Amino acid sequence: MIGYRSPAKSQTTNISNNAEIKTLLQSGAAVDILALPDNGLLYYGQFHINLAAGLEDNIISLLKPDWNRNKTSPSDIAPRLHTSQQLPRPTGSFRLTLQKTYFNRGFFNVGVANSNLFGSDGQEIEIFCGSSEQPIIGTINRTANINKTPRIMGRRGLRDWMHQEMHEMQESVITVLSQIALRIEPYKG
Repeated sequence: MIGYRSPAKSQTTNISNNAEIKTLLQSGAAVDILALPDNGLLYYGQFHINLAAGLEDNIISLLKPDWNRNKTSPSDIAPRLHTSQQLPRPTGSFRLTLQKTYFNRGFFNVGVANSNLFGSDGQEIEIFCGSSEQPIIGTINRTANINKTPRIMGRRGLRDWMHQEMHEMQESVITVLSQIALRIEPYKG
């Protein structure tokens, strides 16, 4: 936690996490911090093994925490399944107001009425922003909401697009292209 409290200039993930934690605390949200303390008792021969450090990469790989992505990698913006020339016909659409949390964190929740339009928990989803032909690769999270409705996690790429093209509390249109592809655009009522 020292790195999150006082990050060095080169620690971009820690700088980002520091800001995220402060934002949540300032908004009155609770921040849970889980730790695995090193009790100093694990050794391999004469070598001390720090279990937390040894598990870190695997835990990050498995959980893919949003806050651990300090840079947009090429896989976050490269097309995977669709190109704009061969997108499927829309299967549905709905309007969504960009709540403060959505706008600041780069995700949005899908209501019960549209839940069945999206894939399973953990699946990647292509998010086409505005008229962009290159999708942002996000994730469908069905464990974040008690009723198992999808949370579409677009991370930094979606957040940055929202900040450039929209504003907080603005209405948007979500066009569902498939269970793993959507387009988000400002609503033009």
